[in-house]
Amino acid sequence: MGKKPITAKKSTPPKKDSTQTNKEQVNNTKTPEKRKITTKGSINKKKSTSTKKKEPKEKLNSLKILKKSPYLKHSTSVQKNKKVLTLKELFENNLVDKKENKMEIILTGQYQKVIELIMETDAANLTPILVGPPGVGKTTLCRYYAQIRAEITGNDSFEWLTFDESTKPSHLVGSFNPAITIQKGFLFDAFNPGPLTKAMLMGGVFLANEINRATEYTQNSLLEPLEERMISIPHIGRIKASPGFFFIGAMNPSELVGTHRLGEALKDRFNVWIELDYPKKQTEIKIIEHNNPYFKIEEGLLEKIYLLVNRTRTHHQIQIPASLRSGITMARLTGINISKNQKLNSNKILGEVANYVLAGSIQPKPGIKAKDIVRSIITQVIGTS
Repeated sequence: MGKKPITAKKSTPPKKDSTQTNKEQVNNTKTPEKRKITTKGSINKKKSTSTKKKEPKEKLNSLKILKKSPYLKHSTSVQKNKKVLTLKELFENNLVDKKENKMEIILTGQYQKVIELIMETDAANLTPILVGPPGVGKTTLCRYYAQIRAEITGNDSFEWLTFDESTKPSHLVGSFNPAITIQKGFLFDAFNPGPLTKAMLMGGVFLANEINRATEYTQNSLLEPLEERMISIPHIGRIKASPGFFFIGAMNPSELVGTHRLGEALKDRFNVWIELDYPKKQTEIKIIEHNNPYFKIEEGLLEKIYLLVNRTRTHHQIQIPASLRSGITMARLTGINISKNQKLNSNKILGEVANYVLAGSIQPKPGIKAKDIVRSIITQVIGTS
């Protein structure tokens, strides 16, 4: 930057030589440029300020769908002034009331038949087992049956346990509290009953979920309750089941990874074998629609969602296909994205959503990439739009 021109004093004006005159001329010529630069800088600042003001608005627009979501508890001025609840108060407020927690399911096709078979097995004092791939609704059906049964018997006792390799007999029967046991010994006061023991004492329903994932050692602990309707509790003795005790088993197909062979002795204790498969087209579409109450989508998109899921079940390169849950997930996400931006092509939205959902919900055969299969299925069903 040039120096400011030196102004002479009024009393004795100095003589200007040619060098000084040239400097003044240069400085005078630079001054307008300086102003221009300053002016441009101010314009740029104004522009950047205006763009910065727009950014929060854009962010708010992208969060509109989150604000409207019925699954979230939105903060309001009233809620902000409320007292913060302790964990104990939250626990008490959120305890599930079985009478108020009514289930509603689509009871058509194979599901209606299964409920009828379970009811007949219960009435005959027999033991059923449900066999089917993951995600066909085995657990949901058992919970729904326990609800129907409670309306008839007045007994709403329903216990269940999902088995795996780490499940031990103590997880079923119960265990002793070490602190109380040291003080009082192996008495009933020190005993914490497990879910199977609770169901037997209360004459309720017990669901052994994914029973063929348990080891043979744990499977053998079920022989006595199933055969004699009794269970042995260490240090206390044997107890018998109250009238009304009903045992239901559920398992995945034996060819799935992570399953064990069901022991012959235990297998013989199950009297009725009920097989479930993936539901028929119309039933599955109804289930998807029923589980997407807030973000409705048109029937054509529901049909494409079914086709996407169904293709994974018939694909020769897929070991474990997508379940009903994948269809429900795609329906919800597609509905949200359509409501957020109705100008976008709905097929394009579904294609993007399906790519995210199916990539993690299928298990391809060894050496094959899931993303390649998913891309191929999306192209077949939706196209390249």
